[in-house]
Amino acid sequence: MSNNGTPAGVAPGDANERTISTYDQYAQRYINRTTHEVPDPVRQWLDRAVAGLPRDARILEIGSGFGRDAGYLNGLGYRVRCTDAAPAFVAELRARGIDADPLNAITDELPAALDVLLANSVLLHFTREQFGGVATKARRSLRPRGRFAFIVKLGDGQEWSNGKMDAPRFFCYWREPQLRDVLLAAGFVDIDIRRAPGPGDKLDQLQVVAEP
Repeated sequence: MSNNGTPAGVAPGDANERTISTYDQYAQRYINRTTHEVPDPVRQWLDRAVAGLPRDARILEIGSGFGRDAGYLNGLGYRVRCTDAAPAFVAELRARGIDADPLNAITDELPAALDVLLANSVLLHFTREQFGGVATKARRSLRPRGRFAFIVKLGDGQEWSNGKMDAPRFFCYWREPQLRDVLLAAGFVDIDIRRAPGPGDKLDQLQVVAEP
């Protein structure tokens, strides 16, 4: 790490690439250290994300990991298209019999005509500029009254952390007014932001369901 907490040789614009590399190298460590049961606050957010939608709704998840959240929605009768930017997680999902595709929300285009775009604790690894770009992409990808549902961590500033993974990951923290400003600029109008406890002793979450 450098004096400012950035891994040596990593430029600010490469923060997400370095974070993806950590997930790719240590995917099994993440799986072992993450609860496989959907926590109640996350379950409630997922329920809000799909409330009132037909079972054939088009749902895409960014950063599916090992498929926990998608599995919950699939159990309700929905069909979630899983994606991840880390090749190791795409391989893990496929090994579990789950259809999965590689997708980097920053560099790749998002599929069109989605009813729901999900991202649980993924966008918190993006810089504010990257987040704004992805929010604009998300708006374009959604059908009228589609939903952009995501979770970030509550707080200020940004940092590199070796927590949980014992390897560096970039985190950007958010306050509700900041999120609203970015989402409004991206074309979202109906923005529901709720604060919820993070897992264990972790930072609280901001759970969002936004519609254009």
